[in-house]
Amino acid sequence: MQKTPASYLPLLQQPISDLGPLSSGIEELEKLFRQLKQGHLVFFHGSMFSHVLSEFVCVLSLLRHVEEGSDSSVIFVDGGNIFDPYLISEVARFFGLDAEETLKKIWVSRAFTAYQLTALITERLPEVLEREGSRLVVVSDIAALYCDPDIGMLEAKTTFNRITLFLWNLVRENNLLLVTTSLSSGGGRKQRLEQYLQGRADISAKVEAGNPHVKIILEKHLSNSTATVNLSFSEPSSQPLLEDFMEV
Repeated sequence: MQKTPASYLPLLQQPISDLGPLSSGIEELEKLFRQLKQGHLVFFHGSMFSHVLSEFVCVLSLLRHVEEGSDSSVIFVDGGNIFDPYLISEVARFFGLDAEETLKKIWVSRAFTAYQLTALITERLPEVLEREGSRLVVVSDIAALYCDPDIGMLEAKTTFNRITLFLWNLVRENNLLLVTTSLSSGGGRKQRLEQYLQGRADISAKVEAGNPHVKIILEKHLSNSTATVNLSFSEPSSQPLLEDFMEV
């Protein structure tokens, strides 16, 4: 059974000082996220933990602005209907932020059809960016709605190619950090659509989740280096443990 985002929360329900080995692991994970910069198009794909990573990025982006004494917001285009405010709240508390104020700074727009998602990205998103001045955009499970069997494969490929090119240009024109995710499925159509995004992404990572292990495989990076990060979660009934290491 695949874990839901909230099922990873036992790792986040104690102060850092009480977590022992988890503390250093979270710091390494945070360091990895802080390498994501404005001007990057990022693609996380694979297990549900790819979505968890995207929500971590949301909170860490807002944390950075709090530390700098500046104000900012995040735009979350929810193509997978998987935005988890409970996870956002727990991660915010973990890093010492007010959960309610953090949620207020995340603008969430949901799409339930491919046509709605296309319109949100190509029409509504630029308007909100201009109004809010946000520097981080997340698009969740971006390919899922284009796998609707009522949409022909040619139409799906043509439209998805168009929106990924649109996002690539949007990142450059507005100096954004734009994070996209795509959750695993058994269908070949989704994998074919993901190829358009993988080709245009500056950073691409595959996220594989077992029980209780998560592996993040950095497939593409501007430095041309690849890496593997292994995360190991203990059972909630015992002390949380995160072992994080990178092999380059």
